[in-house]
Amino acid sequence: MKNEYSITLVKKEVLGPSCAVLTFACPEIAGSGRPGQFINLSCDHFLKRPFGIMCTDKEKGTFSIGVRKVGKGTDMILKAEEGDKFTVLGPLGNGFDFSDVRKLLLIGGGTGIFPIFFAAQYAKEKGIPCKVVNGYRSKSDAFLYDRFSCTCSDFQCTTDAGDLGTKGNVMAYLDTMNESDLSDATVMVVGPGIMMRKVSEWAKEKGLRCYVSLEQRMACGIGACLVCVCKIKAEQEGKEFVHKRCCKDGPVFLSEEVIW
Repeated sequence: MKNEYSITLVKKEVLGPSCAVLTFACPEIAGSGRPGQFINLSCDHFLKRPFGIMCTDKEKGTFSIGVRKVGKGTDMILKAEEGDKFTVLGPLGNGFDFSDVRKLLLIGGGTGIFPIFFAAQYAKEKGIPCKVVNGYRSKSDAFLYDRFSCTCSDFQCTTDAGDLGTKGNVMAYLDTMNESDLSDATVMVVGPGIMMRKVSEWAKEKGLRCYVSLEQRMACGIGACLVCVCKIKAEQEGKEFVHKRCCKDGPVFLSEEVIW
């Protein structure tokens, strides 16, 4: 397979007891990966595991992902040490569409903050005005807070515990934004499904173009197995909806097309 590579873990940054940023040497993915795309990483529990690309460094030939423990596969990956070898498929899927973007509003939650960081990094490189709003459980869970603060001129966060930023979820902050903040903004959001649905409804009310990155269980990652299909509106085809492959046709979709 042309986009399968043997890679080496070159840096492991532990963020907490069950979360880390892993950086791998792979010039091919470093050179071609785009915000919103993902990779499938090998583990010793049958299937590869999908992770959104967190950032790339073309000069060093590396890419990074954020990993949070959710099962045996991610537990094995988190136990890896620098120098360990993996195989990877990538970059996979369709990333965010930055064409005609004048101003960005990026919204992340859960492990969605990692691919959102890549979008923020890209916006900075392209000189696109960008605001980031991340939702965390608490201050101790505010991963990448310092990196976002350094990358973004306008970084805001919310916490369920209320010990950092605005108390509540991301909607608690979004509802305070005025029309001038939102004028000409394109919204991109990655996070738990219920968060993306709420943000999508809010964006529609505000008349904003909104992209979501759907998180579905995946197997092959290349569109062959149909495990990760989602429902997408298809009125133009004379149908209520069609099934799209999250890995191949997505994971990024216009929010107004998604049937939640």
